[in-house]
Amino acid sequence: MVDRTIETRYNAARLAIQMDLRGVDVVVSTSLENVRYLTGINSVALEMFPHTGHCFAVVARDQPGAPFFISSRCEVDQFLDAPWPLAGALAYGPFSRESRDEPMTEDELRLRKVSVEDVSSATPLEALTQALKLLGVDSGRVAIDETGVNPAFLDAFAETRPRDSTRDAGPLLRAVRKVKTAGEQDAIAASAAVAEHGIAAAIGIARPGITERDLVREFERSVVSLGARPKFTLIKIGRAGVGGQTQPTDLPLKSGQAIWFDVGGVVDGYWYDVARVFCLGEPDAKVAAYYDAMLAGEQRAIEAARPGMTGRQLFDLTVEAVRECGVPHYQRHHVGHGIGVEVYDDVLITPSSDDVIEEGTVVNIETPYYEFGFGAVHVEDPFVVSASGNRLLTTMSRALETVGR
Repeated sequence: MVDRTIETRYNAARLAIQMDLRGVDVVVSTSLENVRYLTGINSVALEMFPHTGHCFAVVARDQPGAPFFISSRCEVDQFLDAPWPLAGALAYGPFSRESRDEPMTEDELRLRKVSVEDVSSATPLEALTQALKLLGVDSGRVAIDETGVNPAFLDAFAETRPRDSTRDAGPLLRAVRKVKTAGEQDAIAASAAVAEHGIAAAIGIARPGITERDLVREFERSVVSLGARPKFTLIKIGRAGVGGQTQPTDLPLKSGQAIWFDVGGVVDGYWYDVARVFCLGEPDAKVAAYYDAMLAGEQRAIEAARPGMTGRQLFDLTVEAVRECGVPHYQRHHVGHGIGVEVYDDVLITPSSDDVIEEGTVVNIETPYYEFGFGAVHVEDPFVVSASGNRLLTTMSRALETVGR
């Protein structure tokens, strides 16, 4: 049985502030990531049917730390997994769970009440409308996340509401997620640690003749064993790194070649996105020099980022450090991004971003370089920005490591 005594991981206090700033009485999240953020539940419905499924987390302004969960009658049993208390749960649609004479556990009784005894909602819209009434906000101003439902649903929902009483919750939720709680910071660090474990496992089999496909398989085997869900595993050998998004091949590793990693996935709802480079034996002088420049840029960012700085300012100092340290022609469209329940949370570290980094923002800083005939060098890590000193959330060495000596 889930321990429901822990507090919410998400930033409930910031959610309340953002709702006040926007004059909103209730927020409805509809996407996989935002439902996960508010409830701690990874919706089966939204995983299986990302374009047509409906699952909602509803939060009222006067109860910012108590989300209400809505899902289909089949998947509503997931409310039993909520790691923090819910304001309630509602089900919609057809599904059968039979009751006979066998005594029931506490969770079975709770599930029967939600999924069998309450049959008032046949559709997702009916369930959402009922939840708003139960929360006492049915006549209030609603912000609904437009990223997880289609326009037809939004139109139908708007018809049930007073005129001009709905808003898009997407920007509101992104603003909330921009600043991570201590629990979220720990979750991102734990996710990154799984990625580091996978990189170490893959490098552990590196030897002449090992292929990209072998390295990808070993990385994914390792991280899945620790609960990760890999989303992209980009591992390339030598000059093939210039086309890093392509499928892994049977290209064999040779002495002196670089191995480029850029890996992303989800652990317990939070993303890892980590990049490293290794060499089988002594690295080529250009690989070593260019990697050192990338690392210098990343290090400058980790040391210099401060609350109040814009994404543009952090971009400029990072790129300038790379140029100063050996790659004067270095150019990028971005050198990092926020990270959390989405791989690209706010802020973006771009040459035009005026978005402000805040205390508690987690920046995933990166300095990739790709060149035809050369390959790729790249280092990427998450760190927490704080006025009292920034904190790196990875522990693996960031230096250019050699293997197979």
